[in-house]
Amino acid sequence: MTTVCAIIECVEKPSDKKTWIMQPPMPAEFFHSIATPTLEAMENRAILAQLLWNRGIRDEDAAARFLAPDYARDIHDPMRLKNMDRAVERINRAAESGEKTLIFSDYDADGVCGAAVLGEFFRIIRVNHDVHMPDRTKEAYGLSEEKIRSFFEQGITLLITIDCGVTDYNEIELARSLGIDTIVIDHHIVPPRWPNAYAIVDHKQEDETYPEHVLSGAGLAFKLVQALIANGQYADVIEPGREKWLLDCVAIAAVADMVPLTGENRALVAFGLKVLRKMRRRGLAALLDGANIAAADIDEETIGFTIAPRINAASRMAHARMAFDLLTTEDLMEAHTIARSLEEKNTDRKRAVERIIEELETHVLPAGAPEVVFAGSPLWSAGVLGIAANRLMERYGRPVFLYEMRGTVAKGSCRSPDGLNVVSLMRSAEEYFLDFGGHESAGGFSFAPEYAVHIHERITKTVATQIGTDTEPSAIIADLEIGLSDVRPRLFDETRMLAPFGQGNEAPRFLIRNVPISDLRPVGKDGTHLKLWFGETRIPAIYFGGAARGFRRGDRTDIIAALQKNVWNGTTTIELRVVDMKKCET
Repeated sequence: MTTVCAIIECVEKPSDKKTWIMQPPMPAEFFHSIATPTLEAMENRAILAQLLWNRGIRDEDAAARFLAPDYARDIHDPMRLKNMDRAVERINRAAESGEKTLIFSDYDADGVCGAAVLGEFFRIIRVNHDVHMPDRTKEAYGLSEEKIRSFFEQGITLLITIDCGVTDYNEIELARSLGIDTIVIDHHIVPPRWPNAYAIVDHKQEDETYPEHVLSGAGLAFKLVQALIANGQYADVIEPGREKWLLDCVAIAAVADMVPLTGENRALVAFGLKVLRKMRRRGLAALLDGANIAAADIDEETIGFTIAPRINAASRMAHARMAFDLLTTEDLMEAHTIARSLEEKNTDRKRAVERIIEELETHVLPAGAPEVVFAGSPLWSAGVLGIAANRLMERYGRPVFLYEMRGTVAKGSCRSPDGLNVVSLMRSAEEYFLDFGGHESAGGFSFAPEYAVHIHERITKTVATQIGTDTEPSAIIADLEIGLSDVRPRLFDETRMLAPFGQGNEAPRFLIRNVPISDLRPVGKDGTHLKLWFGETRIPAIYFGGAARGFRRGDRTDIIAALQKNVWNGTTTIELRVVDMKKCET
């Protein structure tokens, strides 16, 4: 008997067929106008110019700015953020008087990194502070009235939230009544009303004029540090420019939280990667050493696939404090101990996610994907449900709500595809939730289990009104067409000039036509992926999830793929990461 409690309405599984769209070619005059010294020296100048055009770059000046991020030029004045002056004034007052200050952060990579940024700065300028992050599995998201009373008993008079707090109206009002001032540093979706905090620093507020529209929570914490330094009050303990050493944590948070890597974020991550390659943090150095990643090879994928999952594994499988200690420890032995423990926790996390997905696909989803996947179990861990929900959302293209049932409360995570705001979906059933929040595509929630049917019905109706009942084939966009012979290290190196890649600046995707499969074999623990070799030159490729597509040796195919570097046993090769693949029509 399955342990899954699922509420679904099965509909026909969406087709695997996807529409391919080619970006329109750039105008010839644009190519001839791009004469930056950087591009002039490139062998693949025409390809790079097309990639710039696809990213909305329309003139030489914009191209120069995009290709060469500049800290002084691209990082905006933090005082342009609404209420930043009030936040700075209150913190300065607390620093002068020695008030007990508490940094309260979310438990994910963004929150933990934001706490590390502000906590390290407070240590330098000698602010009397402590750091707290809730237990993901035992406590509610964000503040709670119980915690506020506990902080009051500890003598806290200034509370600073990072990556949370914008919806904690009652808790912040309670803090105010007890004499605790609250500064909210958050970036989540605009709530129906704002809490009565001493200061709210959130660039999504009304009347906000800050140029960057999406920063991470840690990014906003960094802006607060910049503002405190600009005030000049701490010139005797921290010299201008030293704050740049905090950008490694800002880069981790930006990639982990999937903020758009354009504008200011692009510069923050670009310089943050430079700091990461210095291996200044002993915990991160130990973590990357255990993963056999050299400093020179650190890039945004290192963050996305190695660093961020292990930081998040702390709260998912233990407590976020472990990740915070990894980022802030100066003890070499402790650094290696924590790094080894996080590696183990990350392995446990992977196993837990696989068990949940296997359980759902065996007992709930074999008949097809529901309009909304809504399922829970007392045997699931709430800490890993966000990852499982994301995997299912990507696979089926549907909103996914997964929850752990523990006693009188069900707690879970949700993910939704582009075009569906998951917070709006939950808001349509808000009377049934105990709490909820998040971003457009990801969120968390809790509710009393007896309301599960009502929540599912309401969200399903809301989805139907937003997108209807017909599922359109998803589209894959290719930047431009190249030949198999173009897949060389030089092209990879030159396209890396457009990095860091991520949300809003995806790695280039190339269409390659009529490519013969010279060899292939299934790979992965369960054989669901394909390792391929194309053409007489046997260009290597990996196609995640491609084993079920029925390709055979000798098939001629059209593919859309990105380029990636593969380092194995000291040998570096450039291979294709297949996004989609079709047999050529005969």
